Amino acid sequence: MNRKNLTAAVLAGLAGAAGIVGSAQAVNINPDGLGQVLVYPYYTTNGGNFTLLSVVNTSEDAKAVKVRFMEGENTREVLDFNLYMSMFDVWTAAIYDDNGTPTLETQDTTCTVPYLYMMGPQEFLPFALTDGGSTDIARATEGHFEMIEMGTLVDTQEGSATAATHVQGVPADCAQLVAAWTDPDDTVAGDEGYWLQNPFVDMEAPSGGLFGGAAIVNVDNATMVSYDATAINGFADAVFADDILHQEPGSVLPSLNSGNIRTATVFLDNGDTLLSPAFTRGVDAISFVFMHDQIMNEYTTEVSTMGATEWVVTFPTKHFYVYDASNGGLSPIAPFTSEWDADDDAPEACEVVLLDTIWDREEQTFTDPIITGEPVPPIVSPAPPGVIVDPDPIIPFELCFETSVIAFGDGASTILGSNNVHTIDNTELGFESGWARLELDDYPHDANENGQIDPDEEDLSRFDLGGLNGLPVAGFAVSTFQNGFLGAGGNTIGNYGGIYKHKGTRKLGSDQPPVVVEPAGECSVGNCYIV
Repeated sequence: MNRKNLTAAVLAGLAGAAGIVGSAQAVNINPDGLGQVLVYPYYTTNGGNFTLLSVVNTSEDAKAVKVRFMEGENTREVLDFNLYMSMFDVWTAAIYDDNGTPTLETQDTTCTVPYLYMMGPQEFLPFALTDGGSTDIARATEGHFEMIEMGTLVDTQEGSATAATHVQGVPADCAQLVAAWTDPDDTVAGDEGYWLQNPFVDMEAPSGGLFGGAAIVNVDNATMVSYDATAINGFADAVFADDILHQEPGSVLPSLNSGNIRTATVFLDNGDTLLSPAFTRGVDAISFVFMHDQIMNEYTTEVSTMGATEWVVTFPTKHFYVYDASNGGLSPIAPFTSEWDADDDAPEACEVVLLDTIWDREEQTFTDPIITGEPVPPIVSPAPPGVIVDPDPIIPFELCFETSVIAFGDGASTILGSNNVHTIDNTELGFESGWARLELDDYPHDANENGQIDPDEEDLSRFDLGGLNGLPVAGFAVSTFQNGFLGAGGNTIGNYGGIYKHKGTRKLGSDQPPVVVEPAGECSVGNCYIV
């Protein structure tokens, strides 16, 4: 055996021993937008908004998909159901406020169980709000949602794929799929629907090919902003993982912890591919692909255009680390540092983050002044007399919920109407527009009750997850503008808006350099590494 082949063999063996598989067999975020799992980082029914959503099946296979909506404080499930899509199908729905209750309605005939098209509007439900926080469904007016492919439908035994397939635009037999999950009389043995008896019937492994998106619409303000869902591939390669992927509609399973692929891949800033170690939980592989030590985006609060900007910051896997029965009572779990606290009037699990720098559009930034040793809000230069300028500016604050909103300006959340909001008053800087960077890695360990820290205290780094520092995060910035009254009569208000996905960096948490474990043959770009 020549040296080249020997090296390849040794590296392949090392990868196998470490539980590492090729990138095609690892959890990954597909930059092309197609996947087995879709994560939608935000919905809202606050502030006069409603949320439109869609999912598209691009494959020639009929699919079973779990649809799950989760409130924004601690990701308690508020609505789950099963969706059975025909090949090349699209399913759409809307979430809106109905007298204080978030409500989903669909005019789409695609099969769901229960069949929501025939049932009409479905309210979000408070039954899983059992974490010690509020039991009022009002806490579900904002949050995020996900769609998990449970498997591919086939016609092996009962003809389930045919039942879900559209004929002239209408599913052939949604009633059959509802009956498959129905027990007509729980006192009579053997009369249960065939999926209640065996969820594997007419079911094969997930095949992927889903994409989706959502739009936040405000009729009163005449605005609509939209985003694409994050697509995850490599979630599962069988219909059975830790839990049966194909679960009944009333189950909170499958979850992001149900995948049977326990390694994950991400791209580093230099284009190389980093392979995670083999995790013990499926959700850790999902978290790994969302890990960032920093996120960055733009902001604008221009007075001349009535500009406003808000950042959505969602930790889509946080509840598996701060509050979840599967943890066996152990929390928090790294990389999160705070457990869900339901002992006070404001239940929360807070993570201190740093908005370490804000720039305007001309590369100007600010300093963090200290007057007589007491931290104060940032100001523009030149500093007034008596101000000592800290050369390393820090603005610490806490994000306490699964889904949070950072609003720029001096007011409340005017775009999304968020209740889980933290305000950054950039107007005190003299900056109307620019960009900012949110630090998710280092955090102050000695913050006072005002969220300020002693600049002489040392920051701490979060424990890493699989070799990456930071937190698993998703989200976007949304900006709106108003152009006054338009038209010949000056009676039309020109309102505009847009959504911009967060940009981010990944930071290796290990002191040891990553090790090349395989040649580029198993990697789409550059070298492959493990830590």
